[in-house]
Amino acid sequence: MYRRPGDMLSRLCSGAQHLIIAAPYIKADALTRILTDVSPTVSLTCITRWNPHDLAVGVSDTECRTIVIERGGSFRLHPSLHAKYYRIDDVILVGSANLTFSALGWSMQSNFEILCRPSDDFDACAFQQCLMEGAREISDDEFARWEAITKISAQSSSAITGGQPRLGTWRPATRDFRNLELSYQGREDEIASFDEQRAAQRDMQVLLIPLDLTDDQIRMWASACLLATPFTNTVIQLRNAKVSSASRSLAKTYNLDATEARRDMETVENWLAFLAPETLIRNP
Repeated sequence: MYRRPGDMLSRLCSGAQHLIIAAPYIKADALTRILTDVSPTVSLTCITRWNPHDLAVGVSDTECRTIVIERGGSFRLHPSLHAKYYRIDDVILVGSANLTFSALGWSMQSNFEILCRPSDDFDACAFQQCLMEGAREISDDEFARWEAITKISAQSSSAITGGQPRLGTWRPATRDFRNLELSYQGREDEIASFDEQRAAQRDMQVLLIPLDLTDDQIRMWASACLLATPFTNTVIQLRNAKVSSASRSLAKTYNLDATEARRDMETVENWLAFLAPETLIRNP
């Protein structure tokens, strides 16, 4: 008999001591239902993926971080996450189901999904280690940015009609974020060089910034796009490393030459320093 993934997951979680939830889309109502019978002392880690488009169309909720943090858990973002991975103590489930009502079988017209125990060929320890290494916790300040972008998206219908920003391989082209603002405002002639004008236009084509935003809203949208990219995620995680070591690591990870890796790292740091300076604070 086919069992709804959500029912199976709830039953397993009810007596859990250690719980890891990793899915690209997590909704607050589904997370709350899963955690209803879970002990408040459970060790909880939640990993998901946010970007402006997904928040605009409502497939994920920023409220999930609050739910996890209030339980004393760890909430992390992984910009490349596509896997659905649930670990309940020693039980591991993988499959197609995100943590949403439609995926878990709890809505009127649910998706046809699967969660099951993997075969012995699946190296759960290695997978989980890579998952944790690629995910990072976000500060309260960064969380406020994500909440703000959700409000901007909800207020601007063009945020979802223009398509989805292509952030998987994007790295900022223009060295100075303010060039992007000038391009958005139709003031490209104020950008110092033709190369930077073209770079700003390339960034505009990727980010699909909604029309008629204020300066503050443009910066919120751009910062959310920037923070949603794998490359930026790695730059932030390497902020404690020496410049030479960090650029070598980026070159190896993203198949870049040394000069390109260093330039792109410096460009991302320039954008972060302007848009989200708290992300560059070194860990003690």
